[in-house]
Amino acid sequence: MNGLRITRSPDGSPAFRSDSIGAGARGSGATFVSVGRSDFARYFAPLKPLFARWRWVLHAEGYIFRFPDAWYAEGGEGAAKLAEAERRVIEERDDWRLVEGPYLEAVADTLLDDWCDFFALTGDVGLDAFTEGYWAAATPAAAHDFLTRHVALHFSCVDGAVWEVHAADEALLEAVRAHLAGTRGVAVAESTLMRSLRRYEGHG
Repeated sequence: MNGLRITRSPDGSPAFRSDSIGAGARGSGATFVSVGRSDFARYFAPLKPLFARWRWVLHAEGYIFRFPDAWYAEGGEGAAKLAEAERRVIEERDDWRLVEGPYLEAVADTLLDDWCDFFALTGDVGLDAFTEGYWAAATPAAAHDFLTRHVALHFSCVDGAVWEVHAADEALLEAVRAHLAGTRGVAVAESTLMRSLRRYEGHG
């Protein structure tokens, strides 16, 4: 599964595309971005309207999923939106949750850019079945095989400094490339799901 590796470029240069990950694509060292719109929402804006197509397995600490501040006020329209979003959570185990697509769409703009993995499911698999299959994969190749069979789209964030996206449909990646082309302050490099998996503890 092909993908893209996206970082904030420290020199403010325009986005670029490359077959290798150079110095400009290794990240800023920031832990997360918590002011204004998330990098996740900025980078993947063309894909956000598609999130509702899938159910998602989200692997992240709970604090990542921050909704707009106004939603946390008691009463009013914001509180109703928050309640509706929370109803989209189907299952939750520790730092894993299975959600309907509108949940990720609702939280995308204001989530914290920190360590996480988001998996768009191609079938009706439960949370326990997914996590058991994922962790049973003892090698990057086995994990890659599992994910390509069950996942249409994958996002991951590394230390708040690097976002990656991998997609079974190349058109989704091309939409992101076109969106980021020429964008200053963003560096883009080609990646693969296999390359990403080699960094994961438990699949090394």
